[in-house]
Amino acid sequence: MQILLARLLLRLLALMPLRLLHALAVPLGWLAWRLPWYKHAVIETNLRHCFPELDKSQRQQLHRDHLVEMMRLALESGAVWYWSKRRLFRHVVSVEGWEAVEESMARGKGVLMVGAHVGNWEILPLFVSARVPFVALYKAPKRADLDAAVTASRSRFGAQLIASGSPAMRQMLAALRRGEAIGLLADQQPKQGEGVFAPLFGIPASTMTLVNRLARKTGTPVVFAHAERIAGRGWTIHFQAAGEAIGADDPLEGIAPMHRWLEAVIRRRPAQYLWSYKRFSVRPPGEDDFYPPRRR
Repeated sequence: MQILLARLLLRLLALMPLRLLHALAVPLGWLAWRLPWYKHAVIETNLRHCFPELDKSQRQQLHRDHLVEMMRLALESGAVWYWSKRRLFRHVVSVEGWEAVEESMARGKGVLMVGAHVGNWEILPLFVSARVPFVALYKAPKRADLDAAVTASRSRFGAQLIASGSPAMRQMLAALRRGEAIGLLADQQPKQGEGVFAPLFGIPASTMTLVNRLARKTGTPVVFAHAERIAGRGWTIHFQAAGEAIGADDPLEGIAPMHRWLEAVIRRRPAQYLWSYKRFSVRPPGEDDFYPPRRR
């Protein structure tokens, strides 16, 4: 019943023009700012540590702007789930750097596409899979009905989804051998013990080494990608070649260009990053908790 109601809501949102949805997000975002929500403390903690140069009033303004952008992300879901390919891509304002993908694919080793929780990351698998064979790594929801719904949305233009877990590496390697593109998000915190601590905004962040390992093992070119929201109009989709350093023998050297790219993208549109995510919750041994405890 919950899935059916959610789909009905998304269907209704899909009937509305994007300009109106983006406008509606403004009062909804300000309402979210006024309401009690435990994630406010997470957002504030992230902003305080990542932007120490901002004073309190500037952080609060960024916090409010972020809530508006997250409302826009939610209201866009109807378009992502149900708009036709023609209608959805009519709202792609511009595409920058696609030649990096074409050049990588021409080398016959596929391409490893690395995104992040910035802008509208759900647009990327739809856009890419409409152009090249594409396999996306994702974290499967625990509920089977929700997993089926999410998979149907993300794969509707031809993408193949691979749930993260032990078989995932084998499936990704097979896709690369076929010369396909595979995609994953760079800023998902790995399980404890499965990553290394690399600086992000000067903060040690537990980071997956999967991108570095795949690039080093296969020689596959890496391309960074994100979809930047242009309020009232749609999205600009950016692609950028990562360079060979991402496949360095030292994982920390390999992660460095990925984090430099991520920081630059976030600083360009700081309100569009997912600041409610506890990116720094796993700490190096001996460090105190990064986030305040949730109040009961």
